[in-house]
Amino acid sequence: MRGLAKWWLWSFAAVLAAQQPAPEAAAPEVVRRTHAWSPATVEALATLPVQEGGRVKPLSAHAAATLHLVHGRRDMKLDTDGDGKDDLTLTPTEWLLDVWFFPEVAAHYPLFRIENVEVLDAIGIPHEGGQRFRLEYVSFAAMAAPGRVGVPGQKLIELAHQYSRKQPLDRSPVESHLVNSAQQVNTYYDLHYQMEVLRSTFPIEGEPLRAALGEVESLDFAALLERLPAFRTLLRENSDKLEDPAWAGAARLGAALQQLSGSDAGAALFPPTGSVGDSEVWLGLGGVLDLGVRGDIAAEKLGMVRHLQRAIVATEQGPRERELVQFRDAVVARATARGEYAKVELENTYLTKSWHYQALHWFLLAIVVVGVGWLAPRKRWLWALGLVATAIPLGMLTWDIVLRCLIRERPPIVNLHDTFLFIAAVGVAAAIVGEVIVRRRFVIALAPIFGALLIALARAFEVEDGKDQLAPLIAVLDTNYYLATHVTSINMGYAAGMFGALVGTLWLLLQAFGIARHDQAFHKAVVRACYGIVAFGLIFAVFGTIYGGVWANDSWGRFWGWDPKENGALLICIAQVALLHARWCGWVKDLGFCVGAALTGIVVAFSWFHVNLLGIGLHSYGFASSTKSALFWYYGIQLALVAVGWFGTVMRRVGAAAAVPAAVPAGD
Repeated sequence: MRGLAKWWLWSFAAVLAAQQPAPEAAAPEVVRRTHAWSPATVEALATLPVQEGGRVKPLSAHAAATLHLVHGRRDMKLDTDGDGKDDLTLTPTEWLLDVWFFPEVAAHYPLFRIENVEVLDAIGIPHEGGQRFRLEYVSFAAMAAPGRVGVPGQKLIELAHQYSRKQPLDRSPVESHLVNSAQQVNTYYDLHYQMEVLRSTFPIEGEPLRAALGEVESLDFAALLERLPAFRTLLRENSDKLEDPAWAGAARLGAALQQLSGSDAGAALFPPTGSVGDSEVWLGLGGVLDLGVRGDIAAEKLGMVRHLQRAIVATEQGPRERELVQFRDAVVARATARGEYAKVELENTYLTKSWHYQALHWFLLAIVVVGVGWLAPRKRWLWALGLVATAIPLGMLTWDIVLRCLIRERPPIVNLHDTFLFIAAVGVAAAIVGEVIVRRRFVIALAPIFGALLIALARAFEVEDGKDQLAPLIAVLDTNYYLATHVTSINMGYAAGMFGALVGTLWLLLQAFGIARHDQAFHKAVVRACYGIVAFGLIFAVFGTIYGGVWANDSWGRFWGWDPKENGALLICIAQVALLHARWCGWVKDLGFCVGAALTGIVVAFSWFHVNLLGIGLHSYGFASSTKSALFWYYGIQLALVAVGWFGTVMRRVGAAAAVPAAVPAGD
């Protein structure tokens, strides 16, 4: 048992090491931040509803997703005094407010994560040191500089345009990084200049135009919106005079308004005036301008624009925050009247609490608690404490999944990211139940590792995917019934298959290294548990596969089409049926069964993820190079563990047989 405890603590050390951040480069340059947002304003603005990606969400979610996409993490650490330490940490909402209201300061934040300094060499940005792989954070000011030939931004655009013509598989790591960096810079560029029109003034040139708009030389955006009806009347009544030089100012203003009204980027901030049935699409500043040009802008929306513009141009923080909160309150009132605000505060709370991330840390603690229990096997209270320590993060993870269901009004699995969290919860819950039944401590020993590893993979996948993981469903998936039956069942099969592979691998390593070799009842219990898990997984794999065909028949008019995802699901069923059949027929014993269960994990991983990345079939969810690399690493590691376990077990048995003395013949 103590040998198993040592193996266990080594496993914990490996999981813990995987959570440590990569070594970073030297501290970024000093950032002079001359302002600070009050906590009350940040809290209020976090729940400002905005529309992005076809759904209404809190500003905190938009900020977190954007920061995560361009920065690789959900906070912004700043060195404000040059000592090389992170003196200030901004929340996503604070960071976004800085970008909108203090863009000249935010442009110097260490934002874009460069993991290969050859990228910096390619675009001409100097860096310290000569390592090829080294983490650097580069500001927007250094990275972009749009419109100036010969600076990094221009070079980045040229290289990204050149390499984007290649297929993703044909790009080198540096070329892929350059393409991704250009996309990140473009995303931030839209955010950086989203409020620029509110800082601008529009020249009113020519006597006819000035007479119509109030005898002023220029107008800000809000004032121009108020005078657009007069401008429209002027153009309609004098359309035949616009070629006259005296009317050139009116023509230029009309052309500028036409261009601005068609150029919206970033999240939409202004809810429509009518009900959701009248219009579901929110508006940006360009959309509001388009309403004004068409003479269809309401006083309520004009009031929102005034509040936002006053906040933008305010020179003191107090008035700026007051106007901003009034803008937020006006938007909330309109969104509430449309019935679109109900989930906003819930989603903001979900993001703030981050229950699955908290569960990750609690699972790591549970690994320590269970490991200590192995060192004192006679202490039953330590066994019970291990169960409790594992159940606590399971509760957090389950609540996280429940909140996601409430926010989206969907079953627990909608996208690939959801599968990590769901499979982790199912696997850990089944392990706790199994441990209560068998009471041999090995099942509970694997549960927190399984949970921690899958949550860590979920967060890594979220960074790689770079998308809103709560986004609306595509049309072909828009059915809660089949999502709750087929998708949930097939993922429960994935969970059982992966956990069964983990238990089978555990048995092989125990045998190979002679851990608890004198406790044959313990080893038999491990095999029985592996058998039960495989049988459990087969039930859900078969049901999920059959029901997937029913769904396909409803959606595509055929039950089976030999799609890669369908083939992968069938492979799981065949592998598990073959394994159980071989066991029933006596073709394989404990060693063969555990080898088969461990190898089935590779089949499950292929069906779960790999077929989605092939780029073919109706279940292709896009290419992700790092995900594909991680899968090949898993295949290699799992095959190596199976080989070590099988070879070690065989060699130990050969050695044990040779050590038995030959029987002495009678009469000698």
